[in-house]
Amino acid sequence: AVVSTQSTGEQLNLERGTTDVQHFHLLGFDILLDDQLNPYLLEINGFPSMRIDYELIDEESSTKTIVTSPVDAKVKKEALRGALHILFKRRPDESYCQIVGPEIAEESRQFLVFEECRNLYTMFLKKSSLRKGSMLGSSGFRSFVRTCRVLDILPTVTNADLDLLYISICHQSDIVKCLTFLSFYRLILTLAVRKFPELSLYEALKGFLDRCFENVAVANRG
Repeated sequence: AVVSTQSTGEQLNLERGTTDVQHFHLLGFDILLDDQLNPYLLEINGFPSMRIDYELIDEESSTKTIVTSPVDAKVKKEALRGALHILFKRRPDESYCQIVGPEIAEESRQFLVFEECRNLYTMFLKKSSLRKGSMLGSSGFRSFVRTCRVLDILPTVTNADLDLLYISICHQSDIVKCLTFLSFYRLILTLAVRKFPELSLYEALKGFLDRCFENVAVANRG
C-alpha cells in the first residue's frame, strides 16, 4: 500500500514537472502490551479508520445515537496532527499554513482531504454491484460519475474517457473491474489535476472534492 501510494505521487510529480514530495500515507499499527509493558505488533492497517464516533444503542428502545469516543478523539487527532506537522512544516506553500501550528483546530478538519476522499468512496460503495461492498464496481463508479456530475466539472471529458480511465486504473491495481480505495484515490487525483492543472496538488484535490460534494448535496435535495 505504501509503495502504491508513492508510485501515484511520483507519477503526478513527473506530470507536473517537479520532484517535490507531494504525498504521504498514514498507517495504523495495532500493538498489544503485556503486563510487563512489552509491545507485540498484531497487524498494520493500510487505511485505518479516522472516525472518532460510534453508535451507542439503547437496549430498551433499540435507538441508536452517534457519540464521540474520547479515546479515538485523543489518539487519532494526535496521529493526524503529527503526520501533518511532519509533512507540511517542510513546505513553503502558504496554502498549508492554516493547518500547521501547536494545535489543529476542529474547523480545519476540512483540509484533511484524504479522509474526504475516503468519505466519497464509502458513499458509493453501497451502490456497487459487488456483493461484499468492499470495492467499487462499475455500477458504483457510474453512480459516482452521475451523482457528482463529473462531466459538468470536466466538460472536455466524455463518458468514454472516464470508462477508459476506470479500466486503466483497475488494471494498474491488478484487480480487474473494480476500484479499491487506493485506486479510487488515484482516479480522483488524476481528475483533480486535469481540472486544476495550475494549482498545487493539495488545492486541486480539495477543489475537485468540493465540487463533488456540492453536486451530491444538490442531488440529495432533489
